Amino acid sequence: MKLIAADYDGTLNYCGYVKEEDLKALEKWQRDGNLFVIDTGRSLESIRIEAGKYGLKPDYYITNNGSMVFDSASNQLHGSYLDNDLAHELMHMGRTLEGAVSFVTNDGIYRHRIMVSKEKEDHRYTLEPDLTFEELLALNRYSQIVFSMDDMGKASALADLINTKYGDRIAAYANRWVTDIVRQGVSKATGLDFLAKHLGIREEDIYTIGDADNDIPMIRYGMHGACIQSGVPEAKENAKIICAGAADLIRIIEEK
Repeated sequence: MKLIAADYDGTLNYCGYVKEEDLKALEKWQRDGNLFVIDTGRSLESIRIEAGKYGLKPDYYITNNGSMVFDSASNQLHGSYLDNDLAHELMHMGRTLEGAVSFVTNDGIYRHRIMVSKEKEDHRYTLEPDLTFEELLALNRYSQIVFSMDDMGKASALADLINTKYGDRIAAYANRWVTDIVRQGVSKATGLDFLAKHLGIREEDIYTIGDADNDIPMIRYGMHGACIQSGVPEAKENAKIICAGAADLIRIIEEK
C-alpha cells in the first residue's frame, strides 16, 4: 500500500478547478488499495466544501498547514494550537498591518474572517465575517492565523518578519498571496509524519506533491517529493519529481 499526500490550492486545483484526469487517476489509485491524503493550509470546513465540489474522497485530511489531522469522517486524530496571548497579539497587529486586506483565524475546524481594508482586492478570501473582533478574541482556541495581503511580495516579507520576531514560538509560511502562521515546529510535513506513524506507512511508500513555499516541508519529507510544473522555483528546487499534476505523478509511480 502506498500513500499520496497532495496540496489542494495550486496543486490539485491548479487551473481554477480539479481536472477530470486527476480525479479519475486518484479514484483508481484508491481502488487499487492505496491511500489519498489532502495536506492543505485550509481549514477542515473549507477543504471539505472544496472536496465535495469535485467528488474528491480523501482517506485523511491534514489541515491548517499540519496543525490538524482528521480521518475521512472528520474525526480529529491530532491537533496543535497557538499560545492564546501570542495569537491575540498577532490579531491586534493584523488590524493595522500595512498591505493586509483581511485576516482569517482558524479554531481547528472553522475559520473566521476579519476585514482590514474593504477597498483592496482580496486574492484569497471571499468568506463573509461571522464574528466581531471581540468575539474572536474570546474564542481562545487558535490553530492557525492567515494574513491575506495585497501583494505576494508583502506576504513573503511578512513571513520573514514574523519568523524573525516570533520564531521561537511560531512558524510563518508564505503561500502566494497569504502568510500562514502556526505553532513553532508545525508544518505540512509534521502532520504527514504523525499520520504515517499512526498508520504504520513506510517512508518509501509515501509520495507528496505541492506547488508553493508552504509545501516545501512536505515536498522534502521522505523520498518522493514532487512539485507541479507551475510551482514556485524554490518548491521545484526541493522536489525530486517534477510533474504536470496528480495523474502524471501516479503515472510516474506506476512506471517505476
